[in-house]
Amino acid sequence: MKRRRRWPWLLAGALTLSAAGLVVAQTRNAEAPIDPALLVTAQRGTLSIDILETGRVEPREQVQLKSKLAGEVLSVRVDEGDRVQRGQLLITLDPRDYEREVGAAEAELGKAQAAVEHAELALARTRRGVAERIISQAELDDAEHERRARIADARLLEVRLRTEQDRVRYTRITAPIAGTVIQRGTEPGEVVVPGIQATFDGKPLLTVADLSALIVKVELNQIDVAKVQLGNTASVAFDALPGKSYTAKVTRVAPASTRVTGKDLEVFQVEAELAAPDGAIKPGMTADVRIQLEARSGVITLPIEAVVKAGERSLVTRVQQDASGKRRSEQVEVTLGVRNDREVEVTSGLAEGELVLINPASAAENQMKL
Repeated sequence: MKRRRRWPWLLAGALTLSAAGLVVAQTRNAEAPIDPALLVTAQRGTLSIDILETGRVEPREQVQLKSKLAGEVLSVRVDEGDRVQRGQLLITLDPRDYEREVGAAEAELGKAQAAVEHAELALARTRRGVAERIISQAELDDAEHERRARIADARLLEVRLRTEQDRVRYTRITAPIAGTVIQRGTEPGEVVVPGIQATFDGKPLLTVADLSALIVKVELNQIDVAKVQLGNTASVAFDALPGKSYTAKVTRVAPASTRVTGKDLEVFQVEAELAAPDGAIKPGMTADVRIQLEARSGVITLPIEAVVKAGERSLVTRVQQDASGKRRSEQVEVTLGVRNDREVEVTSGLAEGELVLINPASAAENQMKL
């Protein structure tokens, strides 16, 4: 009888201990430690809506010098890195063959001018003969025609002489702009070819660029380029210059697309001029260009990693601290506004200053599925 009476008490004790263990387990789960590194604060500030694209630095003004003549290079007076002024002599070609042509043209012109003088004298005599009725009108017409023909010949030779004189001047190649020599493609003793042929060869004699004004060229798709306007501000960062950021302004948006070589892809070129380039930036460098389209001030923002999607709902894990200092988390639904590639606007569901837990992707989600 005593054993039967003790059985209900033992059962009740076991159930009590089990319940207590369950409560402890639940409490421990609820109070699982939160990694402070995964906590972010909902902050009120300015959210920039922008486009990020990779671009390439180029001088705004750059000239490739090519010869208008064929000839041997006598001297190259500058080297890469040299500063030059507009009109400064850079390259001299051998002018002797062209100076001979000038001499020949001068001689031909002298002969033609003498013929004009003779034709004018003959015309004057013919006019006197017509006046005295000893020469016919037909002869006068012939004399006038001869004079006009000799004048035309002289004018043609004047043009030839100016052409040959220009060729002599072309043997002295000068700087068309003030800038810096960034490429030297010829040496004394080489024989150069005229500019049109050199264009196909792709070898300029010298390349001069104004490095005081640099632009960054990016290629955008049709969706992004429709959002860009002249005057948009851009920030430019270079992998080669860590820790530095430069400001630029959009100065050109292509009116039409161009096809990418070797691809069935149409892109639009956009240029942004750097506001204050320094000597560390070199033409040819690649850069990350972030073009700012819009800036919303006074909005609550969160990193995009703090928001998860559940169907049509947007959820964040809010972390609160009670009076005893314990932190507890709960999921709350929020309404989102605009976003960029880093942050998102929260229009409702979360107050400024509240803590939110970032939920990073698990390692399993990042593993390749085989």
